[in-house]
Amino acid sequence: MNNCLSFFAHLIPPNSVAAGALILALAITVGLVLGGIRIRGLRLGISAVLFSALAFGQLGLTVSPQALSFIRDFSLILFVYAIGLQVGPGFLDSLRAEGLRLNILALIAIGLGAVLTAVVALIGHVPLESASGLFAGAYTTTPGLAAGQEVLRQAFENKASGANDALATTGLAYAVSYPFGVFGPALVIIAVRRLFRIKVPEERSALAAAEQSRRPQIVRFDFEVTNPEHAGKKLKHHPLIQGRGVVLSRLLRDAVLSVPTADTEIRLGDVYRAVGPQSAVTELASAMGREATIPAELLAGNAQRSEILVTHTRVLHRSLSELDMIRRTGVTVAAVSRSGIDLIPTASLRLKFGDRLVVVGPAEGLKQIELELGNSPEALNQIQLLPIFLGVVLGVIVGSIPIKFPGLGLTMRIGLAGGPMLAAVALSQLGNLGAVVWYLPVSANQLIRDFGLAVFLACVGFESGGHFIERVVHGGLLFIVWGAVITVLPVFIVAVYARLVMRMNFITLSGWIAGAMTSTPALLFASEYTGSESPAVAYAAVAPLSILSPVLCAQLLVMWLV
Repeated sequence: MNNCLSFFAHLIPPNSVAAGALILALAITVGLVLGGIRIRGLRLGISAVLFSALAFGQLGLTVSPQALSFIRDFSLILFVYAIGLQVGPGFLDSLRAEGLRLNILALIAIGLGAVLTAVVALIGHVPLESASGLFAGAYTTTPGLAAGQEVLRQAFENKASGANDALATTGLAYAVSYPFGVFGPALVIIAVRRLFRIKVPEERSALAAAEQSRRPQIVRFDFEVTNPEHAGKKLKHHPLIQGRGVVLSRLLRDAVLSVPTADTEIRLGDVYRAVGPQSAVTELASAMGREATIPAELLAGNAQRSEILVTHTRVLHRSLSELDMIRRTGVTVAAVSRSGIDLIPTASLRLKFGDRLVVVGPAEGLKQIELELGNSPEALNQIQLLPIFLGVVLGVIVGSIPIKFPGLGLTMRIGLAGGPMLAAVALSQLGNLGAVVWYLPVSANQLIRDFGLAVFLACVGFESGGHFIERVVHGGLLFIVWGAVITVLPVFIVAVYARLVMRMNFITLSGWIAGAMTSTPALLFASEYTGSESPAVAYAAVAPLSILSPVLCAQLLVMWLV
């Protein structure tokens, strides 16, 4: 054994860069293996890297403090920037309609958690500087931990000592309160169901009916014009077409199939194919005439159908009316799919990178539209490094802007945890700047996010790992207890209110609980527990704001208490 250790010591000298890289990678590897183990349907996932690194640190296997500081901050930047790009496109949409109500409830739950954390820090016999770590662990918000630690460093800038101990205490509070933060939301979901004696099948049926009424089904329907009242009118002036979300994609007239335009004049005997909401299409067809069928052999003739991807930057943010496809090429857009959601191709719809268009028209026109829109799967899956690093530059600048709060006597910066995330959200809303497109394929985003999170958690574990067991025994047990209370109590109170007063569907509520706590394991549990994928809808609606707001709460806790 000694010979083996001597061989490795000679091969990889201690305290070298190679030794640090080896220890870091080994701790992450062990953590990922442990995180893949399921216990009653739940698993820690990447979060287990934190505990693996804590164990390594307790054994004295760590990386030099200087290297840890840089690696931790850079991996954090990658992590939060990837999160921003992921949630950014849906950030504004999540604040509308049902999403607005869900986000208000999430903010209340997070705010209650921050207030409860402050109360615990003041009366719960725990160090005041541990508050941000306790809150971040209870809400499993790694960016919140980083943001709190950054403000904590600023608070200790003018003090001779104590900064390292304060940071270690914060990391300890985060580490020991984190495990229950992962599993706690699942317990809240179970408790709410049992408290109200909820029958999940009934909830699924009610949710399906509600979704059907909110989101009308888009249908395609062929009808013949038999009512003379509509003859002679142009399509662009017809009240049952304009502003109703209905698109007429094909016209059969005198045995000739073509693509109608806004200036097409309606005639008796015309057969149209209408695409749009079922109620609007049905009303239009009933008013104009009767159901008809366009022969399949004609559909395969002059007016062809094709699917085209939007990958050229010069058409981004341009509306369908601005592109004027029908007049120029005889091609009309029959359907648009964006991120798996079907959109009605109205004239005001603006194109975004990655949109999938169903177009119909003559073969020559389709070829021209394909050249204009790009239709390049390779471009869609290609990773551009320039937007990533340019976004990081902007994020670091944004995070470094000082913000002064009157009366608090402290200048705050949103730092490396908040700056890159806000920059990514804003840039993803912008979409592109010339040829620079802020778009990452799902797999690439997942890789960058998981890599950054794994490395950051490992660094936090190494920093808090020294004498970890001793610290837990001498005060850390209180962090576990209070962390569990902060995890469960606020979100349970708001969930009970949502069910009792607002009559929120349990499946939506279970997704909201996971989203408000930003707990992916809880989301997986909610989907399995309810036998539905619908919890992911509520989770996605509140996740952007639930990720951003704890960052500010963690910073305010430090500013107020320390």
